Amino acid sequence: MNESFTVEEIAELIRDEGYKALVTIDEDEDAFISSASDGAEWDVVMHGLSPFYGSISFRYLLFSKTDPIEECNKFNNDYRFLKLYRVVDEVAVKGKFYVRAEMDCDFAGGVSKLLVSATIRRWIALLPIAEDAIYGKLSSGLESENQ
Repeated sequence: MNESFTVEEIAELIRDEGYKALVTIDEDEDAFISSASDGAEWDVVMHGLSPFYGSISFRYLLFSKTDPIEECNKFNNDYRFLKLYRVVDEVAVKGKFYVRAEMDCDFAGGVSKLLVSATIRRWIALLPIAEDAIYGKLSSGLESENQ
């Protein structure tokens, strides 16, 4: 059981699941991992003190032409592990919005590598559901107009 993991250990677990894992240390010495699944590019942000991090967050951005607050609220009511957050900034004022999909994995008390791998698989499985929550309304609206 581990109460912390290095960025390389997490990257290796992602690779073991069959996905790319590019480790980056930014100018502030913050570590994150870039990856992708089924065309969706996402990141894993490391939390804690380097080199032994105490938790991670999976993050993915979705872009919407309409205010996604209702879709986010419905999704968050229906799903426990992955959350959607409407991000409000200057861009939203101009009629563009984005949503941050996020899922955390805390290592407090000790977790196995198997649990972290299962969390990676859960994240990947839930991403299409999150995309459908935000983009499904747009595609179903187009289908209705064309029928």
